[in-house]
Amino acid sequence: MNKNFKTMIIIFFGFFFLSLFSNTLSPFITTIKNTYHVSNNIIAMLPSVVYLASFIMSIVGAKLMAPLGLKKGLYLGFSFAILASIVIIVSKSFYILLVGYFISGLSVGMSSLMLNALLSMLPKEYQKFSLANACFGLGGILILPIDRLILKQNINFNYTYILHIVLIILFIIMATKIKGDTDIKSESKDAGSFTVLKNPMILILLIAIFFYVGAEISTTNWTGTFLENFYGLNKTEVPNILLGFWILFTFGRAIGDKFLEKVGQLTFLAISPIISIVGIFIILSGTKKIQALIGLGIIGITMSLIYPALQGYIIQNVDKKDIPPTSAVITIFNNLGATFLTYVIGFAGEVRVTYVFIIQIIFYLYIIIVSANYMFFKSKEQMEQLGQ
Repeated sequence: MNKNFKTMIIIFFGFFFLSLFSNTLSPFITTIKNTYHVSNNIIAMLPSVVYLASFIMSIVGAKLMAPLGLKKGLYLGFSFAILASIVIIVSKSFYILLVGYFISGLSVGMSSLMLNALLSMLPKEYQKFSLANACFGLGGILILPIDRLILKQNINFNYTYILHIVLIILFIIMATKIKGDTDIKSESKDAGSFTVLKNPMILILLIAIFFYVGAEISTTNWTGTFLENFYGLNKTEVPNILLGFWILFTFGRAIGDKFLEKVGQLTFLAISPIISIVGIFIILSGTKKIQALIGLGIIGITMSLIYPALQGYIIQNVDKKDIPPTSAVITIFNNLGATFLTYVIGFAGEVRVTYVFIIQIIFYLYIIIVSANYMFFKSKEQMEQLGQ
């Protein structure tokens, strides 16, 4: 088997197992609240602690990429997941549990950073960013029935993390088979620095990633509330609709790499958000359930490839020596968006849930403008080269 293809497959498994691990928390929020007898304000700290830890570790991890190398950094990231799982399993108090989930955030930050860097270092034909994101999405979908089964069988939620320990150990064994450019010291002496932010193209598109994360958060966190309040859907219908959204979203990413190769990343980024905005208007102006389903379906399929398209375009348009630090800052801006915009969008949603969608439209407009700008100038450069 080709070593690059083999490495790509192992990375996909890494994203899948990391997703299973990181998405275990959300379905257990209510269970944790009742088990540890904490208030709504206290339980609300848990997701924020994970986001914050992930953001912090993505910055620290960027500095550690060069001295550690990508494989050792990957081992360290997944070792944090094992440690976090042990702490969560043995925790008897909520604050010990909080420590466990903080460590889990460190794991997600470091592991995602290293997985993305390893994928970025592969030759272009193996940089399947959309499929990698689909593997992460698949983990998020499959963990839901697993968590439900745990709850249905009256098994302590903590014991779910025994499964994660087994899967993570299995992945670390698989990761020993990764070959290729995993020692980045020879590739870039500035691998752990942020000097790549001086490149206007990188910085402008990183801001687009930051805004995209906000658009995704606003869709996933607030659509359910909107459907209940404005369409009168009950609490049993909404989870099934959101599950359908995630399946459609993940399917889009699973087939996205071939599509982006044919259409072009910039072309897609200039057009897709426009269609997503149309989907938002359908949801906001509709009154019947079918309109909500159509609007949400349009958003799910069109927004699914925005992040992989941004990620791929940035990585494939920088010098090879700049790939590791560029991959690092992509992950950092992703985590920054998740950490910061969760609060901003949450505040807007508490005031009026429709404001969430208005903010989302603004985010999409930025992506449209910068993508069209780069597409125009790239076409102009190509025409000038043909004229010479």
